[in-house]
Amino acid sequence: MSFLGVDGIGKTTLSREVGSYLESQGFTVRHVAWRPLLSGEGRQWPGDALQELWVEAFRLLFAGGQRAGEPLRMPRDYRSWSEAGWENSLKDSHVTGVRPVGPLAAALVELAANLVVAAEQIQPALARGEVVLQESFPFKHVIKEVLISRRITTDRSSWSQTARLMRTFFKDIFNAFPLRPHVGVLVHGPVDLAYRWRMAQSGSLGVLEDYGAAGEKGEAAFTRLQRETADIFHRAARDWDWLVHRVDDGGLHANLARGLDLVLSHPEVARFTAPHR
Repeated sequence: MSFLGVDGIGKTTLSREVGSYLESQGFTVRHVAWRPLLSGEGRQWPGDALQELWVEAFRLLFAGGQRAGEPLRMPRDYRSWSEAGWENSLKDSHVTGVRPVGPLAAALVELAANLVVAAEQIQPALARGEVVLQESFPFKHVIKEVLISRRITTDRSSWSQTARLMRTFFKDIFNAFPLRPHVGVLVHGPVDLAYRWRMAQSGSLGVLEDYGAAGEKGEAAFTRLQRETADIFHRAARDWDWLVHRVDDGGLHANLARGLDLVLSHPEVARFTAPHR
């Protein structure tokens, strides 16, 4: 089961609510994402590959970028990257000069990493009879990287055309094995509400939550990026026949109750939970 939606709209919260309920009914639940798989010790597969892909995705996202007039010089190995706090550094920096090809290449790296996660984590867990929850469907990240490339390109006849083709490619491949979930849930709600919730939760925006890689940061850049992604997500969810959970400012518990009821009503979920209810 995967959750999709703009940043800050409550995907993680709903995923955890669904996971807690299923665990209370006796199911083994596994929450799967790329980031938690980075902490493994040693150079064992797939951890080593995922670490290298993680760093390279950021290096490409900011390809050619400058900070305070100086070229960004990111380390190539994950340990140096992590110990130096590069993700937080990029989040708080004003970066200019990123090349349009960089975010597009980063999106392909994201795809590669998530194919590894699907093959080496999700599919084996499903084979063991576990319920796998993916709190943020990775289609979200690749689409944002494509939009960032489009935002910074100056030649509308070249890289913009490539970006359009890649959007179609990503929509197709994320709707196919092994990336397509058995149950997909779009968490949909106002972008201004998502921004308020995100700032209340963490007090700042993440690297890919605004147009920072395109040189635009802050609430206005967040709103623009998230509205553009929300439109893409909504059309994809319709074409993929996903559930749509609409959130509002009526309160956390009310939103979670409606979301849980919606998920449990899905035929695939109802089929395997019926004997436990």
